Amino acid sequence: MDNEFNKLQSKWENNKKEIKLSNDNFDTLYRKIKEKEKENYFFYYGTITILLITLIIISLFFYYVAPVKETLSRIGVGLMISGLIFRIFIEIISIYKAKKINNLDNTLKTTENTINFHQFRKTIHKVIAPIIIVLYTIGFYIITPEFSLYIEFWNLVLIDLSYVIIGIILFIVIRKGVKKEMQKLNDILKLKNDLID
Repeated sequence: MDNEFNKLQSKWENNKKEIKLSNDNFDTLYRKIKEKEKENYFFYYGTITILLITLIIISLFFYYVAPVKETLSRIGVGLMISGLIFRIFIEIISIYKAKKINNLDNTLKTTENTINFHQFRKTIHKVIAPIIIVLYTIGFYIITPEFSLYIEFWNLVLIDLSYVIIGIILFIVIRKGVKKEMQKLNDILKLKNDLID
């Protein structure tokens, strides 16, 4: 009888350790998920801030410094400004969608919502962002003919070339940030799948 009691007590102690280990493991995974989500929010808010500053500077430039008069140039300015506004709007939607994923919900549902959010961000980076950049660039170069009336030819060439160089640098920086964001989303998804298993 004593032997059976000792076995039962030993089994009980082992199960208690497993439960504690399981809770600790869950807390660690949950903390990692929250940390990565926080880093992504920082990325989204940073993107909104940069886009907003760019929007304000461009708007002030075309309103006070170089108000364009020709219709084609105004269309160019419209493309540039509306592209920035649209991208800011998309980032706001991303924050809303990210916050809508509730980690305390059913884990399967949360994982499904995370997968949907991941696909949404992929679509933004692979489809919507390139379209916005192309429209912004078209808008920029549509303004060039009117600027050529007020700026010397070589200064205009320099501005156009600097746009390309700055564009390449920004592309590299933004691509690096996007890769980090997508990696964090993949990590979050993997951690949530670990919670299910």
